[in-house]
Amino acid sequence: GDILDKNIGVILREIDHLAAIARSFSRFAAPQAAGELPLEAVRIQDVAEEVMNLYRGGEGVLEFDSQVPSHLPPVQAREAELREVLINLLENSRAAIEMEGRIVVEADSGEDQVELRVRDNGKGIPRELLARIFEPHFSTRSTGTGLGLAIVRRLVEAWGGTVDVESQVGVGTVISILIPHWDDHNRQLREG
Repeated sequence: GDILDKNIGVILREIDHLAAIARSFSRFAAPQAAGELPLEAVRIQDVAEEVMNLYRGGEGVLEFDSQVPSHLPPVQAREAELREVLINLLENSRAAIEMEGRIVVEADSGEDQVELRVRDNGKGIPRELLARIFEPHFSTRSTGTGLGLAIVRRLVEAWGGTVDVESQVGVGTVISILIPHWDDHNRQLREG
């Protein structure tokens, strides 16, 4: 009885982990971004605040900071997918920090797009691996599926956006996402 009680938590966590891996494979193979759902006007600041509240509530020595202004224009995306993108990026940042650290989500608006950045002061990514981090099944860690950043890129590109990364070993990483303003999308539909 004691052995069962002691191990049931481990078994349940492993079941959850395997289910997450299966969902990742399924998500990468057939994302909704293939056109099943229309793009919508999404307020980055609302999604960022919701996701950051989840992370701020956790225990630990990581500091999560949001510097997303409230006046950003809406972007063309899908709200659930933007949430998934942010969670994938925050999880990667969290895994890159070995002890104490800081993760910042920040954004600002340009003429026709919003730039969303997730910045961490983790261990960084070696230059020779940077070109590969968006490849399916590539990971710099021994855990996970290696699909998180591949999914991020696929979703962002389905919205008409781009993803870029800057990293320095021992300093940290910044993932930048450029997402078109919703107004530009509507104008293209009217003119097209």
